[in-house]
Amino acid sequence: MTVLVLDFDGTMTDAEAEGRPFVEGYLEDLTALAGRPAGDSEIAAMAVEVAAEIAAAPDRHPFLWMGRAVAPATVDPYLRMVPIANRILDRYGALASPTDRGRLLGGVLYKYNYQKTLGHPVFRAGAGEMLRALSGKETWIVTNSDTHAVAGKIAALDRETPGIAWLTSRVRGYARKFDVDDAWTDAPAELAVRGLDRPVLLRRRAYHDILRAILDAAGATFADLVVVGDIFELDLAMPLAMGARVGLVASQHTPGYERAFVTEHPRGRLISDLAEVPAFAFG
Repeated sequence: MTVLVLDFDGTMTDAEAEGRPFVEGYLEDLTALAGRPAGDSEIAAMAVEVAAEIAAAPDRHPFLWMGRAVAPATVDPYLRMVPIANRILDRYGALASPTDRGRLLGGVLYKYNYQKTLGHPVFRAGAGEMLRALSGKETWIVTNSDTHAVAGKIAALDRETPGIAWLTSRVRGYARKFDVDDAWTDAPAELAVRGLDRPVLLRRRAYHDILRAILDAAGATFADLVVVGDIFELDLAMPLAMGARVGLVASQHTPGYERAFVTEHPRGRLISDLAEVPAFAFG
């Protein structure tokens, strides 16, 4: 039996287009925190500058969670905004406490501005048709995002491409793919990826436990699992280490080292068109 697990935001959606209200709102909040006037051109220029630095060297600009590098910051606007925010707050000497800053940037501001994206989901080309083709297959959505928010996006997509509403009950949110638990030893600690100087950390226990529960309910193992996502380090690395097959849905922001690793791995597949997913997973 094959079990397919899909990430959603950035995998089924165009994160850059969908995330524009998030970026705009977040920059407005940062402008206020920095004590600058609304619409300040210097804040906007700094955001562009930092984004360009990240894009030019994604291996040197990780997204930090609880003080640890857990993903590349370049891959989507939600992750990219954190180093941008830190640069802006540092420049103006605002919110110096790392604890307070972490809670604000990763919690309050993220959740507040993410809500601004929910009214206009932007789906990748072919997302509806691909999901409809999976009808009757053992398929789940596992996401860091809010369960109900993603179920709502699926319902919206179903209005455009009827036949996928069955997936709304198969969303498992709050997967905490960022969390690394060193005390949990059922997975290897790390993975070396050519072109990346730091290790990829694998002990994402909360994410693993969701996958394990899905597999147990299906009477399956990690060898039966296929995971498709847009960020190798968050979505795919741990399942791959546990024996799954993985598909990386690439974008212009996917680091070259991720593309190369997945392409070269015998259980990996670089996916350029969502229409490839059903055959990759189920043959």
